[in-house]
Amino acid sequence: MKKISSTILTLLIAANASALNLSLAECREMALNTDESLKIAENNLEGADLDRGVAKTQYLPKFAGSASAIYTAPDSKIGDMMTLQLRGAYMAGINLTQPIYTGGKISAANRMAAVGQDVYRQQLRATRMDVIADAEKAYWTYVGVLEKVEMTKAYLALMDSVYEMTNNSVEIGMANRQSLLRVNTRRSEIVYRLNQAQAGADICRMALCRAIGVSDTTTIHPTESISVSDNLPMMNNDVTNRPESIILSKNIELKKHQVTMTRADFLPVVGLQLGWSAYGNIKMKGWSQDEAGNPVPFSSTTNDNGFSGILSVQIPLFHWGEGIKKVRRAKLDVENAQLSLQRNTKLMQLEARQNYNNVVTGLELIRTADKAMNEADENLRMMREQYEVGLNTLTDLLEAQSQWQTSYSNLIEAQTQYRINQVEYLRSIGELD
Repeated sequence: MKKISSTILTLLIAANASALNLSLAECREMALNTDESLKIAENNLEGADLDRGVAKTQYLPKFAGSASAIYTAPDSKIGDMMTLQLRGAYMAGINLTQPIYTGGKISAANRMAAVGQDVYRQQLRATRMDVIADAEKAYWTYVGVLEKVEMTKAYLALMDSVYEMTNNSVEIGMANRQSLLRVNTRRSEIVYRLNQAQAGADICRMALCRAIGVSDTTTIHPTESISVSDNLPMMNNDVTNRPESIILSKNIELKKHQVTMTRADFLPVVGLQLGWSAYGNIKMKGWSQDEAGNPVPFSSTTNDNGFSGILSVQIPLFHWGEGIKKVRRAKLDVENAQLSLQRNTKLMQLEARQNYNNVVTGLELIRTADKAMNEADENLRMMREQYEVGLNTLTDLLEAQSQWQTSYSNLIEAQTQYRINQVEYLRSIGELD
């Protein structure tokens, strides 16, 4: 199928084109480029990437700087003969804090952040599949309804020709006007059905416009045919590639890491802190005595700096069994996550089998409807030829046309449903990317 680039799609949408010739691949691409939920999922994944980057920084030392200026009045007295003057004194420093051992909490946090990335990546896949499924189902529904519109038009054309033949028979006295009235009544019914089909097609067109992100006034001409091949896809009940299954598996990993995080709260913590500080403009004034014992005034200003280092160890001693209970509780969450995966895997496998059965049944319905359509087509041809030479009645011809219309409608519905069943099956096994 022809691929259309994102740039062209964006230009088409920006121009709000009044008409689009749209293939299924182009429909998918436009839906993926415009869907808001997909953009939200992409933002969530980007946020998870940032969270992972934040978690990695926990391994690295933290630097902090500080500075302060001090002004006090009046001066502080130290004893009877000395005062401390802090007018414009200052302090400044830089500290480095490095965790050495945290009980595995930092490593667990990094692993949890990595799992979080995977979860959001799978949520993005799931959202992408939903967008594709909605777009494809809207596309095939619209194609099917357009087929019904064309079928009803063909049915109306058949009735017009019958009306013309009956009218000619009335004019030459070979049929009564009651027959003409019956044909005209049937024709009015077909016109009514055609109006219904066209109204339904317009609703389906607007639904497709919404799915691909264009104005609901846009005219869309699908380029794909509703007809399907007679090849049945291989049965596959493996749901391990399905985003929901992967998310459930990742949830087990998260719960296991949470056990480590919980246990780390009750393990020793070792940290190192290094610092350098400078201080100055600290003035001392007072009186001292010389060698003769005479009072002598003095003053001094202190400006200095220095390094410091602190190695700290924090060891939890006794918490009344709190740690054991919290770890046991976290392990129960792991077990519940495992049970949830087992239960939901069975449900997803059942869904996949049901969807595959729908595909198989849909193909059988197409084969049956196609056979009935061929028979109805041949029956209509024979009835028409016989009616033209007076070998059967108008009732027989109208009945043959009605059977033809019913068979044609059944075939279109079977083909449309088969396309939708295919979409649902591929989504249920995680292969609708």
